[in-house]
Amino acid sequence: MDKQNLREKVKWFFLMGVLPVFVTGVVRALAIYIFVTPNNFAPGGINGLSVLLEYICKQAGYNVSWGWFLLAFSVPLFFLAFFLVGKREAIVSTLSMLLSSGLGILFAELDGFPQFTAPLDGAGQPVEEIAYGIMAAVASGILLAIPLAVLLRTCNTAGGTSIIASVVHRKWKQMSINWMTFVFDAIVVIASFFVYYQWGEPFADKFAVNLMPVLLALVSLYVTSKVTDVILHGLQTAYKFEIITDHPEELAQEIMEKTHHGVTLMHATGMYSHTDKSMLVCLVRKRNIAQLQRIIKNHPDTFAYFDSASEVYGKFVK
Repeated sequence: MDKQNLREKVKWFFLMGVLPVFVTGVVRALAIYIFVTPNNFAPGGINGLSVLLEYICKQAGYNVSWGWFLLAFSVPLFFLAFFLVGKREAIVSTLSMLLSSGLGILFAELDGFPQFTAPLDGAGQPVEEIAYGIMAAVASGILLAIPLAVLLRTCNTAGGTSIIASVVHRKWKQMSINWMTFVFDAIVVIASFFVYYQWGEPFADKFAVNLMPVLLALVSLYVTSKVTDVILHGLQTAYKFEIITDHPEELAQEIMEKTHHGVTLMHATGMYSHTDKSMLVCLVRKRNIAQLQRIIKNHPDTFAYFDSASEVYGKFVK
């Protein structure tokens, strides 16, 4: 093996193995310890289940970190993924979870490690506590999206409940992986209502308090979903314009000169009038939408519509 091939293999191993494990493991641990556990909500999945078990143990008088539970879940999930999903996927996702669990245990042992929560001065300001809780949910959602997106990009699985969903999908093909992952997340969120419920207090008197863990979990899950989408597809998102016109050459030239994007000409037939038409197809970035709309408005004989294209491959810019 020559030095060039060896260098490429080492680079690939670092970018697709070491770096994803380190980034996802550290970011997940920070998100859960700093934002999730001190604000009493569970973001869904194996992470959320570990957080719920930590809270239950603390209520029972046992100080057990969520990291230990994540560690316990990692072992059976590794064997499931290794034999039923893929060896590389199992190793990368499991090492990421092991790093997160180890850091979670370490953070719990470090006295004074910072956590984000509302300052309690005894004044009892519920609005301030709710605001801090919402900010924590948003922040955790953003941070948890990073390991999710990185693992999906590098090994096509995020570990945790997605592995269980993949196994279920192998048995029942009609149940999609995304749907099963959603179901598992929903189960954890619903369970969080009963775990954090303040028993002994009338529900009507503590309505906002009892629903807050569920609402914060939903905010976190929503933000995670949206940010993951942006990370995975944001750089490749484009908008496809389809323009029906009688002056294709003139309009196409103006679009190419002003937006610097290519245009494809297609021939079409109007079924109502049975007349031949020309259809221009153009993919542009979001920042070019208003510019292209202004160009089209200068040609009143045109008819146009546009839709988003989640991913674009090949030659895009003219």
